[in-house]
Amino acid sequence: MPVIVTDFQWKQTEQKVIIKAPLKGIHHSKVDTFISRKFIKATYGHNYLEIILYSAIDLELSSVTLTSTEIVFDLKKADGRFWTSLEPNLTKTEKFALKKELLEEAYREEQSIDKKKSEKKCELKRLAVKKQIDIDSGIKEAISKVKKEEEKLALGDFDEWKEKVTRKLKSSNRPKISSDSPSTQIPKTRTSATTKIDFTPRQFPTPCRESKLEEEHEYLIKQAEARRSTGFVGEDIRPEERNPHFVKAKGDDFLKRKNYLGAISAYTYGIGLSKNFVDFYISRSEAHMAVGNFWRVIEDCSAALELLTPICEANLYERAVCIGRRGQALCRYGKRRQGIEELKYSLRLIDSEGFRQALDEEQRKYLEELEAEKKNKQDAIDNCR
Repeated sequence: MPVIVTDFQWKQTEQKVIIKAPLKGIHHSKVDTFISRKFIKATYGHNYLEIILYSAIDLELSSVTLTSTEIVFDLKKADGRFWTSLEPNLTKTEKFALKKELLEEAYREEQSIDKKKSEKKCELKRLAVKKQIDIDSGIKEAISKVKKEEEKLALGDFDEWKEKVTRKLKSSNRPKISSDSPSTQIPKTRTSATTKIDFTPRQFPTPCRESKLEEEHEYLIKQAEARRSTGFVGEDIRPEERNPHFVKAKGDDFLKRKNYLGAISAYTYGIGLSKNFVDFYISRSEAHMAVGNFWRVIEDCSAALELLTPICEANLYERAVCIGRRGQALCRYGKRRQGIEELKYSLRLIDSEGFRQALDEEQRKYLEELEAEKKNKQDAIDNCR
């Protein structure tokens, strides 16, 4: 419960008002002060000082000083007249309304100051960029001028030699070569060909000459062992087993035995074999949900819904499952409001006890979040008062 400070002292001259309030043992680093045109405030510990001033003050020439024992407000009067009292004679309701008005005015002034600072900062930044562009342009122009001069000096002798050769050719009396002469025949164009170079396939980006074969071989062995620990490796499947239905059955078996990583590997391999096989996406979303990869669940369910077109009665159950599972994943991912809408839509398609329980649970949590947010806003409003 805040304690309103009343044992403060004040004095005035024609130009200033001095207000001193005791700190009551509170360290000055824990004091929060506020000064506006006609309102001052200070909070420290449980103590609360709030004064609506009799008349306006000059904010730019006013200040607050914190000593080890007291708070000193040094306020410059705006009108230069003696005040009959420190505060105006108002009722509690009038004081509250005036306080609200002064705080809103101070907030608008602060916004205006911030806006001016931002505009000034943008203008300075624009001028700095323009200045830098001018400097860069000057440097480029100077470099271009130097290059042209050097080029002119370098090509001067060449132009002189070219002119001499031209004069010499014009002055020579050599007979013209007949167009029928064999020497004037244009030779045939050489035949072109393309040489294809095949490189040995490698697992690593570096050339073979730069690699360390022993370390690479050891790394590949460890990676293969890690993949086999999940229970499924595509390289181990025989050619006759490389069909979507076999891989789907393999993944379903892993999923049934709760080997979720093996199931994810199998379904991913199956998608590589047949990317339009919708059952792979639906089953893989279930495995991702079991291990907590909620974003992957959302992606797989969305991909499955794109494949489940056109919308008809035959794919009603699969669409309902994908929408409901995506709703659960959205709730777990932190998008509870969107997830609740997805679960509701899924239940309109089919009645699922699991999705209904999930919807009830998520709605309860969503209401708790709204209540907590509402309570926090009310606490913030109470603290401002």
